[in-house]
Amino acid sequence: MTPEIEQRNNRQFFLSGNNDVGVLLLHGWSSPPEELLPLGKYLNALGYTVFAPMFRGHGTRPEDLLGISRQDWIEDAKKSLEELKNCSSRIFVGGISMGGNISMLLSEDAAVAGIVVMGASVKFRFHILVKLALFLMGLTKTYRKKMFPPWVKKTMGKRDAYSYYPVGSAKEVMKLADETWKYLPRITKPILIMQSTIDHIVSKRSPEAIFKGAGSEVKEIFWVKDKYHVFAGEESVHEKIGEFIQKNINTK
Repeated sequence: MTPEIEQRNNRQFFLSGNNDVGVLLLHGWSSPPEELLPLGKYLNALGYTVFAPMFRGHGTRPEDLLGISRQDWIEDAKKSLEELKNCSSRIFVGGISMGGNISMLLSEDAAVAGIVVMGASVKFRFHILVKLALFLMGLTKTYRKKMFPPWVKKTMGKRDAYSYYPVGSAKEVMKLADETWKYLPRITKPILIMQSTIDHIVSKRSPEAIFKGAGSEVKEIFWVKDKYHVFAGEESVHEKIGEFIQKNINTK
């Protein structure tokens, strides 16, 4: 293992709090957990224990995503939730994009008090066409380079995510979105649904679909104005999540 890869493998973080409330933060596909560190520090300053684990195939190189399934990521999240239970009796689970989808799939656990989804999708933009494109690409390609329009590059800033990905791994993300759609009626915990107004990946109909589909009595959509798909570093996002946790901290 090279020093660079060893360093990248240590990007998950655990911040001890001073109460029995924990927050499990799940990163997005092809991205590292460190994108959640500013949010994690904000929530930890409120007294919560924060754990942001690393999903399999991430934080090293795109080739390591080969052969990793969505079920592997779900199992990673479940294991991390169990670890957080060792110091927290009430846990809020939140995630970016794919991590948001997996957060919803953990909602039936008795220790989970609420869910925060940031840019999670049950419906991508041009959903059917994307699935078809991935199918066709998979016939001739193993990997695909990420392509961004100029206006997206301006809003996304500098990110240390994979610049290319296995086509098969992208297919797993699409399947995860479809599975989350079917799971929505089983969600009964308070849920905060967040999305950027200019998200170029997730359809603007996705937050409304999650809102209508979730069986939760407490549910809310919060739009983040003019930000990139990954917006967990925004101060307004931190404050809204902190407010949501405080309001629902005694939910059973």
